[in-house]
Amino acid sequence: MRPDEHETLRERFQYRCGYCGVSELDAAAELTVDHYRPRSHGGPHEPENWVYCCHACNEFKGDYWQSDSARRILHPLRDDVAAHIEAKDDVTLAALNETGEFNIERLRLNRSQLVAHRSERRRIETARLQQTGLLQRLQQLEEQVQTLSVQLEQLERGDPRA
Repeated sequence: MRPDEHETLRERFQYRCGYCGVSELDAAAELTVDHYRPRSHGGPHEPENWVYCCHACNEFKGDYWQSDSARRILHPLRDDVAAHIEAKDDVTLAALNETGEFNIERLRLNRSQLVAHRSERRRIETARLQQTGLLQRLQQLEEQVQTLSVQLEQLERGDPRA
């Protein structure tokens, strides 16, 4: 793989594992390249067959290949993953059908470390949303204080517009 192809792949997957979503920042390293259809099963060494993924997902997927079966690995860019898997409130993943169940089990998408990672990401996102709301409220209060300060100055000067 040429360096420009590697960079394009990283960008296509937004620097995240196509299977579990872990980012390069989370892994503190670049991720690996998986041949979606393994070369041992006739998969080509070309961009349409590459999935950017973490070491764990690449290891768990291995050279598994069943393209026309319900027991197959979902392609992160070509399959509608949400039609097979949903996130539950407790940040674990639940299968919506046999393919989703197989995908979750084969890639171990509910492994404890990954569930803890998703939980932490959710906690951080919730905190960011709260921070944004608080900053907006602070801006509103600052504007109200400014308005009241102007009105108070006008009252102190005996300005009838106050």
